[in-house]
Amino acid sequence: MSDLLLKAGDVSLEYLDGTRRVCAVDRVSLEVRRGEFVGLVGPSGSGKSSLLFLLAGLRAPTSGQVELLGRILPRKPDRSAHLRRRHVGFLFQEPFLVPYLDVRENALGHATDPAAAERMERLAEAVGMTAMLGERPHRLSGGERQRASLLRALAAAPDLVLADEPTANLDQPTGHAVMDALRAQTQEAGLVVVTHDPGMLEDADRILFLRDGRLEQA
Repeated sequence: MSDLLLKAGDVSLEYLDGTRRVCAVDRVSLEVRRGEFVGLVGPSGSGKSSLLFLLAGLRAPTSGQVELLGRILPRKPDRSAHLRRRHVGFLFQEPFLVPYLDVRENALGHATDPAAAERMERLAEAVGMTAMLGERPHRLSGGERQRASLLRALAAAPDLVLADEPTANLDQPTGHAVMDALRAQTQEAGLVVVTHDPGMLEDADRILFLRDGRLEQA
């Protein structure tokens, strides 16, 4: 079986801002392989989050295509929902949690693997969230919600993890604990991390730089 998890071929994303056409992602091509840690950096507004959304199949590219595990993602994002739930863990820049579920329920909501609960418990201990597993999101701080989102993204042991500023609301020790957890859980997966903190990318296999929607080597 090929170790190629993700392939983006010449993908672009354009949208209208009033009467102005904005090119958020401009003909980007990249590949991510199993066991690879890729860092993505660049100025604010350079298109990093937009690129992650394309890679996850959450947005359809204006042109080009994205392949996940050898399958071309359909043009309509809702048609790839089953692939994302099974194979992709996504950490949003703004933590997204179901408000009426506690942290444990949020983490295991889409997990079908019998080992997911035990995996999630170990991960919660590693990032200091064990005491919060029974709490609902409104009782959590911003940093705790971010770590709860980490549990949700990794509980099902996805093949690919896409993380958008996963340490932004965390102090440095907790941020490093989150990055350690990401790397540990993705030894057999692929990991792409968007961050403004270069210290979180010390162990990255590659660091890519995005400027004005275009990809460059950092």
